[in-house]
Amino acid sequence: MSSTKRAATVRLDVKVEEFPLQCVWTRHPANDHRCRAKVSARKVAGAWRRELALGAPTGFFHFDWRGEEWLAYGLPGGEVRGVYCPTHRAEREERLGYDPQLVLTAAVQHAS
Repeated sequence: MSSTKRAATVRLDVKVEEFPLQCVWTRHPANDHRCRAKVSARKVAGAWRRELALGAPTGFFHFDWRGEEWLAYGLPGGEVRGVYCPTHRAEREERLGYDPQLVLTAAVQHAS
């Protein structure tokens, strides 16, 4: 008697989940509370790729997600180091004296 062995074929439908990026804000220096806001890693990476294509240097950049403005830090290889949610982005920029109008003026002057 000869027996024929066949490999079983199993079809798996796998949904690939990406890990979102979480706002890096903490209540420093105690570090006892973290912000729970998260953003799509795919969205942030796409925004950083667009910034790099426009010639942006390594550093902070703004991007919109779900109608709100986030802040992230991008690296030259296309990686994103971290993100700030809209609330903590605004707090950070106010604390540092960030003026978006001055940034826009400097960007226009740099481009010309």
